[in-house]
Amino acid sequence: MKNPILLLSIIIPMFLLGACRSSKPVAPTFYVLEFPMERIPDEKPLTLPYSLEITEIDLHPAFATHQIAIREGQHEIRYFSHHEWAVRPVQSLTRYINDYFKNVQVFRSTDTRYWNIQPDYKILTSVNHLEVLKDGNDYLAHLHVDFRLVMTEGTVTVVTHSADNTRLLEKRNLNLFAGAINDMFFEELQFFTRKILYEFSAE
Repeated sequence: MKNPILLLSIIIPMFLLGACRSSKPVAPTFYVLEFPMERIPDEKPLTLPYSLEITEIDLHPAFATHQIAIREGQHEIRYFSHHEWAVRPVQSLTRYINDYFKNVQVFRSTDTRYWNIQPDYKILTSVNHLEVLKDGNDYLAHLHVDFRLVMTEGTVTVVTHSADNTRLLEKRNLNLFAGAINDMFFEELQFFTRKILYEFSAE
């Protein structure tokens, strides 16, 4: 070919195109939050003769998507690029609470929706923080949750429980993070349940 510049203008784009095609995109990894069936106690508490509705949780919008948040400053968060929740936390944690109360059988009946009756009580849940927290060289799981047991008739609050917890991760591993959130959520539900049973036993 008489024109070397023309030759290079053809070869270089072809080389770059081939290089782009050979690099594989990074596949995302997905994480789940789910009720741990193996932690159901063998001994069931006394079942209360009431129906319970589990309402959809109220989750801070910054943590409500499939993206997993990491806080690196007091007012600064970012999101992991290739690590996501398999199910949006609003859905998975609402299901988690429902599964918990159905399996521990604290109430006569538990569901996320009643069609033919008005339930006696409702559980209202707010999650204010659900994030990885960076503290120097350490990484922690951070969960801030509020539970309320409300009498449906008159919307009277009967029992409340609030917890703002962190748990140190052995290393920067989002599987450990999801496990820590799962464990903390379970433990706070247990504590909330004890408060409910104590309240009704005092009547």
